[in-house]
Amino acid sequence: MNRFNQKQRKLLACLILVGALLVIICLLALLTLGVVALIKQPSVPEDPVPDVEGEDPDNTPTVTPGVDQPAHSRLLGPTADAGMSYIDDMIFVGESTTAHFRRSGALTGGTTTKQVWSNELNTMMLDLTILQKSIVYPETKQEMTIPAAVALHKPKYIVLSFGVNGLSGFGKNENLYKTAYGKLISAIHEASPETVVILQTIYPLAACADDAKNKNEIITRLNGLLPDIAQSYDAYVVDTASAITGKDGYLPDALHNGDGMHLKNETYAELVKYLRTHAYTK
Repeated sequence: MNRFNQKQRKLLACLILVGALLVIICLLALLTLGVVALIKQPSVPEDPVPDVEGEDPDNTPTVTPGVDQPAHSRLLGPTADAGMSYIDDMIFVGESTTAHFRRSGALTGGTTTKQVWSNELNTMMLDLTILQKSIVYPETKQEMTIPAAVALHKPKYIVLSFGVNGLSGFGKNENLYKTAYGKLISAIHEASPETVVILQTIYPLAACADDAKNKNEIITRLNGLLPDIAQSYDAYVVDTASAITGKDGYLPDALHNGDGMHLKNETYAELVKYLRTHAYTK
């Protein structure tokens, strides 16, 4: 009996030993699996650096003249009357409504003033070839490009007014308007860095003009682009159109010559008054 019990004890000891080995093997297996899993675990990326408020890291704007200023700072607001001497320092360049400044007699020098630049037919049109187009330089009666005339004359202020000629095209492609204006302004700055460039808002059409409602809607849209154009290319905007726009948004009949677009001589006096009281004072 004691001999049998001894065999049982040996068997029990063996079983315990085997069980202990199995437990150790299982523990080692689990430990190995844990180490492998830890090695294969993807690393957690660092927290990204937060973007500066208002910046797009994928589209950081390029700083250009005037772009760091709010658009409204480019719109000339009400000022004390700067007088006719302020107007005398201006050169006016633009379409027929600008060319007729000469005919109106509203500028110093009357109908023989040399402050108005246009081509021979008074039909300047803003487009991508604007730098190749010629004006008749009043001082010499020679034809030359606008940048060439600016380099020669170096005006203190140059007042630009474009948009009615080519209106339908600009309405379909506003970038064309912005790009063409930008080319002209940049060329003026290059020709005469000290010249201040002032953009006039486009005058509205009278109700009697052909397709006036739709065209005035395009004019309103283009005028809305002018502060951004001025901001991007270091120019300023004067809202002379507001001086001759009726409450209905149209050019009043009393201010045009009958075709719904071209202005009476007396209307130019109102524009001069607005320019004098919304002067550049920087």
